Amino acid sequence: MAPSKAGFIHPRTAGRENDGDISWCKYVCGFLKPDITSQEYSNWRNAVKRKMEQERIPSWNRSTAAQWAAIQEHSLTLAPIASAGGGRAALWQTNTVRGERFTECLDFLLRDIAKKHRNTLESLTRVRDAAPIPAGNDRKLSQ
Repeated sequence: MAPSKAGFIHPRTAGRENDGDISWCKYVCGFLKPDITSQEYSNWRNAVKRKMEQERIPSWNRSTAAQWAAIQEHSLTLAPIASAGGGRAALWQTNTVRGERFTECLDFLLRDIAKKHRNTLESLTRVRDAAPIPAGNDRKLSQ
């Protein structure tokens, strides 16, 4: 069994022992193809990132409790987590092993999205702040 780098409290279920942390959490949260970046997961992730931009959240550790709660609440309204029948939103913060596992995994996915989004924003800032390259005809500049 691959140990969790994230320090999850609950062990993985049978048949999923060797999943990485992201794949395991996508499985727990109900994404159909947890081992790949499916269109379903991409749509959910992009909707979460848009909400982070709307709330002006630079990263999970630089957000207020209210901002982070808004992100968590929004993520629970998106498919497939909120889907009728297979939706897992009702498990959020329930006092059962399944509910605790879901809450732990959803929060891990949200922190991962926020971390990667922060890195993207920082990369864009570095590119924007780079020194401009002089434009012109190279032959005229060298003479």
